[in-house]
Amino acid sequence: MSHSIARIPDRLVQVEGKTYFYFGGTAYLGLQSYPPFLEIFSKNVEKCGMHYGASRKSNVSLDIYGTAEDYLAKWVGAESCLTLSSGYLAAQLVIQTLLQQGHSLFAAPNAHTALHLVGVNKTESFEDLSDRLQKEINRGGPMPVLLFDTIDFSGKQFPHFHALKKLPLEKIMLVGDDSHGIGVVGKNGAGCYDLLKTLNPAKLMVCCSLGKGLGIQAGAILGNAADMELLRNTSFFGGASPALPAFMGTLLDATDIYAERRSKLMENDAFFRNVLHHPSLFKHMEGHPTYEFEDADLARTLEKNGFITTYFNYPDAYGPIVGRIVLSAYHDKEDIQQLANCLNALQD
Repeated sequence: MSHSIARIPDRLVQVEGKTYFYFGGTAYLGLQSYPPFLEIFSKNVEKCGMHYGASRKSNVSLDIYGTAEDYLAKWVGAESCLTLSSGYLAAQLVIQTLLQQGHSLFAAPNAHTALHLVGVNKTESFEDLSDRLQKEINRGGPMPVLLFDTIDFSGKQFPHFHALKKLPLEKIMLVGDDSHGIGVVGKNGAGCYDLLKTLNPAKLMVCCSLGKGLGIQAGAILGNAADMELLRNTSFFGGASPALPAFMGTLLDATDIYAERRSKLMENDAFFRNVLHHPSLFKHMEGHPTYEFEDADLARTLEKNGFITTYFNYPDAYGPIVGRIVLSAYHDKEDIQQLANCLNALQD
């Protein structure tokens, strides 16, 4: 069920001459072809420039980066922020720096591949994770670090973080990947940073892609000022080209659009839950517009009926199947009603 297409999908996608409704991907706010958003981006290309290939440590610097980072930090409730050209790069900077400092790093079950590096300890269950963290705490030395996805689609993290609450948080550092959260969940779409702060970990950092919720090709790291300054002074950060300055300007100028589109997304999600007869057939996290399933026959049947969803092995051919219905702000209520009608007819 792999498809090659000529352009980025929106609510509709063309595959081999046939039009389908598209309920996949990660464009939660549906910004990639939204005319008001594209207009803002175009204006920022003219104002800020398309590409700035110099180091952020250069003797000549663009102030748009600092302005955007201050805005992001204030928005999510962190002391400070650092941006890079992708969420993957942001995660790698954090992990490599912590490894160099001698911390023991543990990846929680279901953690994104961006949080996996040589030197990071994978865990099979939260019970295994808890035991290994406690042993590391008892050994002494640098504070152990837990890497995890805030939205891991298992239901064990967002919105209640039950699995984290069972860990010795007062003795460990949390590093969360909030790529599926920022722009979508939390107060005013600010993601999970504030929620994680209420758990009172010994230290907290959050890294994320800004592309999924916010339509910005960039990554961010959020945390306390001292940690962000340490990361800023690494050769890793100094040697990497920054995100496009036009994207940083767009982030600042699109605040009203983000609010408008998030409101539409939440309306779409509430409507789908209301018209779906058997929501228990899917894994669903309250407040997030995704519905997980594992049934390959369901994905094929939906496609035969004109709906393409997310369904593939992730992160590689040997990884588990990801089956997911994804709602977006670009969907009309009629699109969602037709999807629900199809699902209801299959299950009633």
